Amino acid sequence: MRKITLEDEIYPEKLKNIKKPPNQLYCNGNIELFNMPAIAIIGSRCCSEYGVKMAEKFSKQLSENGFCIVSGMATGIDSVAHKACLEVGGKTIAVLGDGLDKIFPKENIYLYKEIIYNNGLVISEYEPETEANSKLFVERNRIVSGLSIGTLVIESAYRSGTSITARYSLEQGKKVFCIPHMLETVTGIGNNRLIQEGCKLVTCVEDILCEFNMLEKDKQEEICKIEISDEYKPIYEILTYNPIPLNDICKKLKCKISDISSMITLMEMEGLVQVVPGNMIKRKG
Repeated sequence: MRKITLEDEIYPEKLKNIKKPPNQLYCNGNIELFNMPAIAIIGSRCCSEYGVKMAEKFSKQLSENGFCIVSGMATGIDSVAHKACLEVGGKTIAVLGDGLDKIFPKENIYLYKEIIYNNGLVISEYEPETEANSKLFVERNRIVSGLSIGTLVIESAYRSGTSITARYSLEQGKKVFCIPHMLETVTGIGNNRLIQEGCKLVTCVEDILCEFNMLEKDKQEEICKIEISDEYKPIYEILTYNPIPLNDICKKLKCKISDISSMITLMEMEGLVQVVPGNMIKRKG
């Protein structure tokens, strides 16, 4: 175990700029991971099968694209994200809400050891012997978001700890990405609300990579080679890889919804655009 203070050279620059940076970090593992580009993957402890599937998919694909995965090593989505990252040889940082010798939940001691064994990193701002409690979990969430250049919300219930982490990310000026959920899904209420408030809806890892200009060169070239017919160009030039409401497109072009909808349908059939939940349109990437 190594203790790092604010005055130490190795203290992560990312955390120095957040509100209430931790005065010290207790670290076990590879502290060089502080220098990697990182994405936080967060979600509900009581997660759905859909949430598990999405956490596995995005954690693996983001890891394969050079991101370190940051999460809280809690049960549910956090643990799934860490494990999926390790399965593809990725790097992960776990931020605890207790002392490094007081792993919570206890069954995650195996995950803790696996992270260390695979050259990952486990950290806490709390001294050894500190027991976990809800207040500390909330406090540690600012570190999860602070270490990351963006946060991916897999599942979030209304007024959950996951939503708090997303708020920290927004306050820190970070990008927040959300997986859309069915309206009847309790663990997706927070996600859909965040999307309503302007967080980026994502359906594939490319949606995230585009935000950081990290698409592979061949994929970028493939996109550049797309030929757009003259009738589609006015719509295509408005669209980006971030979903845009259909109403906004109609307003910008001063056209009827029925006319634009017909054109969007044809463009979707030709593989130029993608229609996502909420009547939102994006370029297909």
